[in-house]
Amino acid sequence: MVSYISSITSKTVPRLTSKITLPVVKSYLPNYLLWGGAWVFGVGTFTEGWPLFQETFYKNIPFLDPEDFPN
Repeated sequence: MVSYISSITSKTVPRLTSKITLPVVKSYLPNYLLWGGAWVFGVGTFTEGWPLFQETFYKNIPFLDPEDFPN
């Protein structure tokens, strides 16, 4: 025979904020810094030849000389 469920059974989902604590954030911080730096380097590499990025961002970086800009 077929057995039917007569009432809805559900479980509560634990909150995500209870798992994010300061020690957890500190443990992931080096990983986030590494991947964030890689992301910035990747964006810089692939947008180096775009004129909009050259005029907006790369010409305003103070520690690059004019001969270092691609042109």
